[in-house]
Amino acid sequence: MESLFKIKTPLTPQISFDGVTGILELSGRSLPEVALNTYKPLLEWIDSYLAEPLDETLMVFRLSYFNTSSSKYIMEMLKKMEVAYKNKISVKAIWYCEDDDIYDLANDYKALVDIPMEIHQVNNEEEEEEDN
Repeated sequence: MESLFKIKTPLTPQISFDGVTGILELSGRSLPEVALNTYKPLLEWIDSYLAEPLDETLMVFRLSYFNTSSSKYIMEMLKKMEVAYKNKISVKAIWYCEDDDIYDLANDYKALVDIPMEIHQVNNEEEEEEDN
């Protein structure tokens, strides 16, 4: 499966959906004016990927901020993973949260979606060290 990569902008996250490794990652900020334009290709990619998924799929969120319209599409992605998980596909989500607001939102998703999910609080310095 071909991968989907997009470089982050001031309003959109970096997208790294790797069809070779099964790691689907969003990082940065998500504030698109029309969230559908950003997230529709991701939802379509996930549908294609889940038709023939790898043995393990990992969704990684390193979002420092996202708006309400982005949160709707993040939930849609997680719901697609939940359907896959209920169909015996190995999926897991990991959240790396820089602040309490994102941490609380990640916990809300965890309560609403039935997939294995880890939530880690990190600070900016830890993130910068990982990037080096």
